[in-house]
Amino acid sequence: MRATYPLLLATVLGLTGCLSGTTSGAKAGADHPPLAGVDVRLSAVDVAGKDTGVQWQDEWLTLREPPIASSADIADVRSVPDDYGMTALQIRYRPEAHQRIHDGTAALVGQRIAISVDGSVVTVATVQGPFSESMSLSGLPGKDEARELAKHITGE
Repeated sequence: MRATYPLLLATVLGLTGCLSGTTSGAKAGADHPPLAGVDVRLSAVDVAGKDTGVQWQDEWLTLREPPIASSADIADVRSVPDDYGMTALQIRYRPEAHQRIHDGTAALVGQRIAISVDGSVVTVATVQGPFSESMSLSGLPGKDEARELAKHITGE
């Protein structure tokens, strides 16, 4: 469990960097939305254990349904350099989803959320504050993981 603390800390730091606006690189070039059939979800971790169960590292998590956001809410996914010399996964949401995502994350400050792709949890972090327009996931294991995830999600 001790080995997961740096990853969790980096992920939390990545989520605290979530922007109410997009970063300078977020709109450069064409958008890269998820491919049809790729399931990307932002879900609350249910401490009561009433909904969908999934494995993440050495922990069994229950994710609330419905998710706060899903693939249909995503306008753009890409890998970007992070502040630690690694690559982060940046997700920018569609404007029509901003208020719902803001309200959902505002209600979860201090609680955990999970990002999953095709049913596998990619990362779990504690919500430090509400966000709505975009998020950046840093601290993923492996230097190329964000790039590989972006390619899997978007096909590009």
